[in-house]
Order: sequence, then structure tokens, then C-alpha cells
Amino acid sequence: MTIIDDLRARLTDMPILPVMAVRDIDESLADIDALVAAGAPVIEILFRTPEAPQALKTAKARHPRCLFGAGTMLQARHLRLALDAGADFSVSPGLTPALQALIAESGLPHMPGVQTASETMQACEHGYSLMKYYPAQASNGPQVLADFANIFEGVDFVTTGGIDVPLLPAYGAVRNILAVGGPWMLPSQRVSDAPGLKAQAAIFKAARVA
Repeated sequence: MTIIDDLRARLTDMPILPVMAVRDIDESLADIDALVAAGAPVIEILFRTPEAPQALKTAKARHPRCLFGAGTMLQARHLRLALDAGADFSVSPGLTPALQALIAESGLPHMPGVQTASETMQACEHGYSLMKYYPAQASNGPQVLADFANIFEGVDFVTTGGIDVPLLPAYGAVRNILAVGGPWMLPSQRVSDAPGLKAQAAIFKAARVA
């Protein structure tokens, strides 16, 4: 089983993907510890701050069975940092020819970001079948991806951008949306009465079978 196959299987089981911007390493590691304890099998760490690589490296050492993705891959230095930190896979907001060449050279499993039909077709040409759809809420993701489901057979999407708990049913109801991601479920950001990670997954899955 490839990392992408494993990632797809894990997100099918737990369709809530925590996406974390690291500013304070200790706080982020505490969030990661709590998320893994709550059942998160995959966590994406955004490489937008200097602290992100160290946070991912330390988290992977603590939780070797969890898959850690390095997000916001834009250029070669990001990929080098992700590889050095021990990322299991990488994620980008889009996909350019130059970035694709770097990804192919690195050998790091990747989930490219798309938004349009043309971008999805280009990603398919490079062999991708699991893609990030971003920004989801700003571009009416559920309606767009419901249309995409009739065109792009075998392609699944992880949607991020502007999603929170009340929107889970709208995304769960679309068959090619494999999972939703964001920061709302991070323990340091959750309000006290918010449903836990497994409860959020149940909300998403309930909409799928309704």
C-alpha cells in the first residue's frame, strides 16, 4: 500500500483533517498530542512559519503511527524542509509545472490543490487521484464538486478553506468529498461545547448516507 492509498483509507475512516499553523511549538505539540489521543490518524502542518518543520519532526517522533503532511508547498525550499522534517506527504494550494517537477524529483507523496476543471484535468494527467480543493467555502465547494463527481471518475477531494462544524453535512453529502480540513477542531481553538473529533466525523458520515 502506498502512502497515498494509506492516506485515502485513513481519511475515509476519519474524514476530519486537522490543519495546523505553528507559531508556538509547545502549544502546537500539545494540540497534536490531544488530537492523536482523540483518534486523529492524519494531521497537516502548514509550512508557513519557521517553527513548522521542528514541530512536525518532533510530532512524528512522538506519534510514528500518525501520518503528518507538510502543507503550503510552493517551492523547492519548502519541499527540502518537509523531507528533512520527516513528512509523510506534502500538500500544495495549486500545481504548476515547476512545482510538479520538484515534487517528482523529491519522491515525496503529494496532494495537489485544485479549484477548476482545467486544474483537475492537469492533476489527473500527472497521475493524481486525491486532490485538495481550496478555498472550498469561498468557491461554493459542495456545488462545484457535486458537478465534478459526474465528470472526474475516481477522483476524490479533501476540501479546506472556510469550513467549520455547521457546514459538515453540506460537505459530507457530496460523494467525491473524501474529507474536510481546517483548524476548527484544534483543542486550543475549540469552544467547550463543540463536538469532539469522532462526533464531527459522525456528522460528516451521517450526511453521506442520508
